[in-house]
Amino acid sequence: MKSFFTGSLLLLSSILFAQGLDQRCTQTGQSACVDWDRGVVMAEGLGAPASSAKNDAQRNATALRAARLDAARNMLEMIKGINLSSSTTMRDAMVQNDTIRTKVQGRLFGLRPSGKPRYFSDGSVSILMEASLRQTIPKEALSGSSSGEAPREISAPSSSTTVSSRLDPGRVYTGLVIDARGSGAQPAMSPKIYDEEGNELYGSAYVDQEFVQKHGMAGYVRDLDQALVNDRVQGTPAVLKALSSSGSNQTDLILSKADADQLRSLADNLNFLREARVVIVLD
Repeated sequence: MKSFFTGSLLLLSSILFAQGLDQRCTQTGQSACVDWDRGVVMAEGLGAPASSAKNDAQRNATALRAARLDAARNMLEMIKGINLSSSTTMRDAMVQNDTIRTKVQGRLFGLRPSGKPRYFSDGSVSILMEASLRQTIPKEALSGSSSGEAPREISAPSSSTTVSSRLDPGRVYTGLVIDARGSGAQPAMSPKIYDEEGNELYGSAYVDQEFVQKHGMAGYVRDLDQALVNDRVQGTPAVLKALSSSGSNQTDLILSKADADQLRSLADNLNFLREARVVIVLD
């Protein structure tokens, strides 16, 4: 009987998750997902009433408690799979640093449900929990995720450099949209953008940390039209195409020399990079 009830809960969980939770997300897992555009992680939890419960109130309370624990566990597994950088995941950070692990677990198991619980005729309860990535992932994890040398200043292209005419050096752009479809790129908390020679064009060293704490390094969506009207870059965003992705986690993006030169030619108007006004379009 217990195995049947457990199987029913798993089936119900997959049905509920498919009904809409993952439709808002860029990265999905088992009963949990990440909406990288809003910078939140969401998880569903299902709980069954305790066999020792003597009345409806006790059954509801024990089922709700079990659902909250289930949601927290699902969210924890989702967070472990999040890329911090091209070479580091949250799982790596939590294994290497007990402080990070303790902080993440403490924050997750202290969360309250988002919205009202759903009660079912068999006594089970379903809840949705939602947490901000930037509030859930400790600063220690992000500070240790950067790799490689500090970015060095690169001269702007000379007037004889041949570049495409997609960007207007005299125009004030409100953000940067990188079309990374077809590159295999994956989302990360600290993505970087390079040119073909490995020179860094965008990374945490370029961004005002106040903006990073509030908005993250980049937003991720799966539709170019959606990216162009995203609040993060709203107005007249510059649009460039990624040649490929790099790093073991495939989170860093490579631009062609022509596009990199175009981006550098906008040096006087690059406040949008300092304010992390970057949206990346994924497959």
